[in-house]
Amino acid sequence: MTNEVTKQAKGDFLTNPQALTGSIIRKYLDPQGKASEEELAYFIATCKERNLNPFTKEVYFIKYGTNPAQIVVSKDAFMKRAEQNQNFDGFEAGVVIINDGELQHITGTILPPNATLVGGWAKVYRKDRKFPIEADADFKAYNTGKSMWAKMPALMIRKVALVSAMREAFSENVGGLYTTDEMGQNDPIDVTSSESQEEVKARKMKEIELYNQQQADPVIDEQQPDLFQTSEQISDEDLPFTV
Repeated sequence: MTNEVTKQAKGDFLTNPQALTGSIIRKYLDPQGKASEEELAYFIATCKERNLNPFTKEVYFIKYGTNPAQIVVSKDAFMKRAEQNQNFDGFEAGVVIINDGELQHITGTILPPNATLVGGWAKVYRKDRKFPIEADADFKAYNTGKSMWAKMPALMIRKVALVSAMREAFSENVGGLYTTDEMGQNDPIDVTSSESQEEVKARKMKEIELYNQQQADPVIDEQQPDLFQTSEQISDEDLPFTV
């Protein structure tokens, strides 16, 4: 009976962030064991508080060498939580350009010929407020000239402005979340898999089953877990958000 309960608890973390433990995060998301216990504890607390699941690509655990670990939240997870606020009433967003010598705010990301991109803008509406929350983002301040910033600069700066406005408008839902673009990072390491959710779950369950077979008396919170799974790259297209 004990083993059955243990197996069930181990399987829950694949779909339930509330079942995450330090040993699980260490085992699956820190293959080189570089993160401190405090960093892992903070990651777990964030996942549970925000109900973010690292095994379905809602949140990523980022660790660059000896630099402090960061938590990266996906675009979909960020927007979903902001839009869940009962007072959410839509948004507008676009880019700021210089066109024919004039500073213009245009909706979307399609620039007129010969226009110069200088920033992004966004307005977020709440049902309980008379005026929208507005935000602007200076292109020079955020542009890295790499990856998606080089390919789709207008799209990227629009996202930065939108995230800023959303965060200010719904601090109770997404307060404390920042994009990697805002933090001056590029191409963060994705420690989750590029597989589908179903494939991830099936593979993880096989790994757990194998691990259980290797233990004489398995427990939920192992003190000396094995470390495995290589890191992979994610692109700026996923628009991750960091805490």
